[in-house]
Amino acid sequence: MSIQTGYLLIADITGYTGYLTRSELEHANPIIRSLLEAIVIELKDPMKLRGLEGDAVLAYSSGPFPSGETFLNICESLYRGFAERRRNIVQNTTCPCNACRNVADLDLKILAHHGKFEELSIGPMKDISGADVILVHRMAKTDVKEDTGIRSYALFSEDAFQEMGIESDLMQYSAQFEHFGDVPMRVYDLAAAWQRYREIAGPVRVADEDAVFTTRHILKAPPVIAWEMLTDPRLKMRWMMLRDAYREGDASRTSAGVRLHCIHEAAHFQMLIVDWHPFEYVTDILHNSSIEGLTNLETYELVPIEKGTEVVFRMGQLTDANGKHHPAEESAVIDLFENFYPVAFGILDEMASELQQEKQK
Repeated sequence: MSIQTGYLLIADITGYTGYLTRSELEHANPIIRSLLEAIVIELKDPMKLRGLEGDAVLAYSSGPFPSGETFLNICESLYRGFAERRRNIVQNTTCPCNACRNVADLDLKILAHHGKFEELSIGPMKDISGADVILVHRMAKTDVKEDTGIRSYALFSEDAFQEMGIESDLMQYSAQFEHFGDVPMRVYDLAAAWQRYREIAGPVRVADEDAVFTTRHILKAPPVIAWEMLTDPRLKMRWMMLRDAYREGDASRTSAGVRLHCIHEAAHFQMLIVDWHPFEYVTDILHNSSIEGLTNLETYELVPIEKGTEVVFRMGQLTDANGKHHPAEESAVIDLFENFYPVAFGILDEMASELQQEKQK
């Protein structure tokens, strides 16, 4: 097999050994399986599941990755899936056994590295091998929690951080590993990021029955690619036919609570993101300078299908600050959208095709 280059990721349940040694296995094992399942569900293409390693999930990518921002979103989604499943177990069990009572003691850490590896096939078994695979496993044996006080974290090697190219200033960290020497890394507090999301975000979603305008389009690309094109200001410029697009203030990432500014030759749009669920849906409050004082909710939803993604756009009612509906202005916006989206979706098709071709190189 040829040598591949990509991200290597381990999602490791912490507190696992102590939990099992003081818990009843008939309840502990199903709980661990449920938590691992919640993590696996959140793995998105182009990340590939290599397999389970007891209390951990090993995954990797090969070939071009959409962006470092998307990789960070995947890491956050892994933690969110784990944390929400853990919370549901805690809230919905009345069992007094140690296994059920101590679920809250479990947490998650993510180790990520970018490097080279070989995909191996030995009979029916598949594996990945190489020094960089060993390194990402060594990264699980650090004292990040003790040294930083951060319990739930993503630990990125400096190689991964540089490959991601994100603007966020993550905490610097380093550790000595046998045969590797001093390895520089970056620490990201996953629990704090999830808490910020919970404090800001909805759930806010325009449903079919609440929408005054809905349009759907089949995009021949996975949800990860579609998500990036819908949320990255640089990519929005092209398919929305904008002169400029940028995040407000010093925001380095698009997420819940961030305001996007989109400059079109006909108007200036502001989109305040109020619900952010990577690779599934995003909702914003749209402010249009051509109809000052009126706003509406809009949701982009991504539905995985066999050959790509169904992109669904729903527009909520146009209202003023007092909640009064303005149907005349709303009708004008709908007319605009009816002409805009067929063209915009055509550009999205072109962009998806280009990104897919780049991925296959």
